[in-house]
Amino acid sequence: ALVANCRAEDAWQLLRETWEDEAQRHLVNTVTYTTLLKGFARQPEKVLAMYDEMKARGIQCNTITYNTILNAFAQCRAMHRVTQVLEDMRAASPPVEPDVVTYSTLIKGFCASGNLDRALGLLDEMEKDGKHTPDEMLYNSLLDGCAKEQRLNEALRLIDRMRQGGVAPS
Repeated sequence: ALVANCRAEDAWQLLRETWEDEAQRHLVNTVTYTTLLKGFARQPEKVLAMYDEMKARGIQCNTITYNTILNAFAQCRAMHRVTQVLEDMRAASPPVEPDVVTYSTLIKGFCASGNLDRALGLLDEMEKDGKHTPDEMLYNSLLDGCAKEQRLNEALRLIDRMRQGGVAPS
């Protein structure tokens, strides 16, 4: 409720107090941290501090948690942080697999940061992995990146790729 009412700082303090109370510590988990991370979506340094706190406390991140963290960094164009979090995600024990949301978030972030080649590399990786199918939203992010960098030929290749993958261009 505190996060929903724009009181993420108060919620974080409450989470810390709950953690310190051994009788209530079990209430602090991946879901509570993920909810709180969403409250700091536009504050990458707080997201990083909270992520570090989770790791220090041995609280496992799931795909939703990682996607929340990645989205916070991508929105602020802190792409150097995104790369590290993606590595952490894959190195987790057990590994946490990227999903379509992960790839879409990364691709949109790299396109917005002017790194279309990295975004296209992620599309290649996603298709090579074969576990997830690129969707219209993901392709639209790439096409937007092509437009911003005036790479018409690349955009046309992407449209062909979309059609081959069964995604109708909008």
